[in-house]
Amino acid sequence: MSVINTVHSYVEKDPNKYEGKAVIKGTRIPVVSIINHYRSGMSIEEILDGYPNITPAQAFDALSYYFDNKEEIDKEFE
Repeated sequence: MSVINTVHSYVEKDPNKYEGKAVIKGTRIPVVSIINHYRSGMSIEEILDGYPNITPAQAFDALSYYFDNKEEIDKEFE
C-alpha cells in the first residue's frame, strides 16, 4: 500500500509507517502530538519552540487536518 494523499499539503498518512497515523509530511511528528499541545493551551508559537524543525504552515496545517478529521484524531487520545 502507498501513502494516502490528503487535501492537506503538509500532512500524510502511510499505512506502512507510524501505524498509518497522520504525521507532518517529511517528519516523524504525529498530528496528534501537535494537537495534544494545542489542547493543553499552548500557542502555535510555543508549539513551534518545541518543534524547531517544522514551519508555521506545517503546524497550522496539522490543526486544520485535526478540525477536518476530529473523530480520527480524537480516537488517538482514548
